[in-house]
Amino acid sequence: MSALVSLCSVPSYVQNKQFYSTNNLSKIATVVPQMSLSSSTTSNHHKSKCLLPVDAPLKAILFDIDGTLCDSDPIHYYAFREMLQEIGFNGGAPISEEFFIKNISGMHNDELCHVLFPDWDFERAIKFMDDKEGMFRRIASEQLKPLNGLEEVCKWIEDHGLKRAAVTNAPRPNAELIISMLGLSDFFELLIIGSECERAKPFPDPYLKALQELGVSPKHTFVFEDSISGIKAGVAAGMPVVGLGLRNPEKLLSEAGATFVIKDFNNSKLWTALEELETEIHT
Repeated sequence: MSALVSLCSVPSYVQNKQFYSTNNLSKIATVVPQMSLSSSTTSNHHKSKCLLPVDAPLKAILFDIDGTLCDSDPIHYYAFREMLQEIGFNGGAPISEEFFIKNISGMHNDELCHVLFPDWDFERAIKFMDDKEGMFRRIASEQLKPLNGLEEVCKWIEDHGLKRAAVTNAPRPNAELIISMLGLSDFFELLIIGSECERAKPFPDPYLKALQELGVSPKHTFVFEDSISGIKAGVAAGMPVVGLGLRNPEKLLSEAGATFVIKDFNNSKLWTALEELETEIHT
């Protein structure tokens, strides 16, 4: 979700409790840190004639949501940084982008309760998480935009009659808000929430559930993911994963098992892979 750079400091007026009022949400565009972009170069660790080792015909494509459909991670980082600093986490020092990547990115909230607050009771910790998600939704409702090329990829999927599902560790209200804001409510046939499965990502359960409900084999499906935990989940479910390296370092995504890494959906390597699969979709 992010490459490693120093971030601009937050203006002092955000300390004002009124900053988060509805009238002031538009100011967030000048406040949310401009997290850096990782390299758009790609790598392929699979020895296959095709860039994406999917058995013909391709039948389904699965998407993560945060950091994959849209660049939401700077908002998550900002919300965590502000709220953790307010309660004196890390001695009152703001968390770094590196800390966010290593300890927060891609994880579900139940797990984060134990990671961030090992000495808190669960009810107190989950209340913090719920409040953080509320802040995220207030900001996201004003700021989220689809990742470059998403509309074209979705049209390609629809034109070829492929099945599709969104599979996420995000809370359901967040996932539904993002999907609605991006105009994808009618595009996705299925929404799978990690916390509603027996185990969330990085375990394969959410992706296995999506495959089961769509009635497709992992051999005929691939995944778009941006986080280390999500890539591990997709690979564990038996599918090749295209990594979205908009924020997370490409090296980490490749090490997690991504077949190759792209910056956004306009990437030429992705479209070359889709063209390779296209001739066999209806065979």
